[in-house]
Amino acid sequence: MRMLLLASGATLALWFVPYAEVIVYPLRLFVTIVHETAHALAALLTGGSVAYIQVRPDGSGLTATRGGLAPIISSAGYVGTVLYGGALLSWCREPRRAKAALGVTALLIAGMTLAFLRPIIGFGSLVGMAWSALLSIAFGVASARIAQFLVGFLAVQSCLNAFFDLKTLFALSAAGGVPTDALAMQELTRIPALVWASLWSGISIGVIIFALRRSCRTRG
Repeated sequence: MRMLLLASGATLALWFVPYAEVIVYPLRLFVTIVHETAHALAALLTGGSVAYIQVRPDGSGLTATRGGLAPIISSAGYVGTVLYGGALLSWCREPRRAKAALGVTALLIAGMTLAFLRPIIGFGSLVGMAWSALLSIAFGVASARIAQFLVGFLAVQSCLNAFFDLKTLFALSAAGGVPTDALAMQELTRIPALVWASLWSGISIGVIIFALRRSCRTRG
């Protein structure tokens, strides 16, 4: 729990650092990769395929899929990002599990980058390989306690960025006409985009509360 509190404190401190947006930019891209990876995994797990993933310099992304269960694929981005953050919150309870989480994340990002990020030599691919390399180095050289802090930091960043994205999604859904995951769900189901944004927010809050309660039951 102590490491999670330190990670949360470091995240809050970044808000008061001059040009903080430049410092957190790589983290924003990391969360975008997680978001798009969630879409891709949902497609594969529901019998579909992935044509490509793109990660753009402005922090946005796109996952083009074929087949699969469209409602699950569209919902997977925001919910999957928070599920990942919640999983990290749980894993950072124990130093050894936290270090394993770094290795698993590095392998997953490397695999998704090589398999689906396009163009092969492009911005998104470079970001994916850079994050995979950084996490691999951390897995190899960081102590278990440092790994615990890093995983807690990534967990907080994933959850916070997911909520910021959901806030933006609410605004875009209310405005209408802007392509979003919620708008895609509206076109599929005829249920308003705001309803989907609200549902995903509720699920996200529930996941985080559950993960935090589990984290608080153990000693730091």
